[in-house]
Amino acid sequence: MKGYAGKLLFVDLSAGTTEVRDLPSDWARDFIGGPSLGAKILYNEMPANTDPFSPQSVFGFVSGPANAMGAQLGGRYTVVCKSPVTGGWNDANSGGSFGPRMKKAGYDAVFVKGICDKPSYIFIDNGKVEIRDASHLWGKTTTEAEDAIREEIGDKNIGVALIAPAGERVSNIAAVMNDYHRCAARGGPGAVMGSKKLKALVVRGNMAIEPADKEAMTAFNKEINAWRKALDVPFFKAFAEYGTTATYEGSVFGGDTSVKNWEGSAVDITEAQVVPLAGPEMDKHYRKKKYTCHTCPIGCSAIYEITDEKWRIGETSRPEYETLGVFGASMLN
Repeated sequence: MKGYAGKLLFVDLSAGTTEVRDLPSDWARDFIGGPSLGAKILYNEMPANTDPFSPQSVFGFVSGPANAMGAQLGGRYTVVCKSPVTGGWNDANSGGSFGPRMKKAGYDAVFVKGICDKPSYIFIDNGKVEIRDASHLWGKTTTEAEDAIREEIGDKNIGVALIAPAGERVSNIAAVMNDYHRCAARGGPGAVMGSKKLKALVVRGNMAIEPADKEAMTAFNKEINAWRKALDVPFFKAFAEYGTTATYEGSVFGGDTSVKNWEGSAVDITEAQVVPLAGPEMDKHYRKKKYTCHTCPIGCSAIYEITDEKWRIGETSRPEYETLGVFGASMLN
């Protein structure tokens, strides 16, 4: 099938076994994209009323047909599970380069069930699958663990999706992180991953993914770029320059952002409190370079470097709107 790797990987962490299945062509046609295909498979694989943290609970990493083909904005992937927060269906998506790397490693999706008997991570190397000991990674932050995995494998050009101590402790606020700065966060997916004692999914591969019509895709990419350059849209320019931080100030004063944990409103916070946390002001002091996800022409992210002796943390990602909202206006910081 054009646009797909054509394979699905199923891992049983309790049994330590793996199974490779072909992606049915009618599924590829009828369930397009990460959430859709993920919902189909979880519906088939999980018994009714499954507890999100039980061995029968299925957790999935799913790419889409635009991944790894060079399509503009075609770099996102989705994690799917039953949410420990709502008790219902959950999908959360992330950018970076993990999705395309997983697909190039040979699989359109990876689904795991069961619980490891000790902290582990899954390593996929051009289709070959290993379940490796991750005891030495347990307790590490995502940045520390990702660096350690890259050093252990001896390759910087790998994809790593992983959890931090919050996920290990099965906290419902835990995200699944990748590419150091990107996260699939909503609904508690990191908690489900942590309940399985799965620290990370690591992928490496060079499989070629061919589009059904390469000329049409190239023409569409050119059309997107021409449209982007031709339009003089202030919001688009602000988003490309400052990312989601560009929306913080307006969202606070427009009532869309929590103030005093939703007990207050914009009248309870001053401009002097809000402006210093907005991207245009923070970038003046901390921005070191831009960060762009796979095949994304926008490039909404940035790397900061904090050198102040009191708060020195070196390079880090620019906070997103949600972080500014929770740690800023919601707490009156």
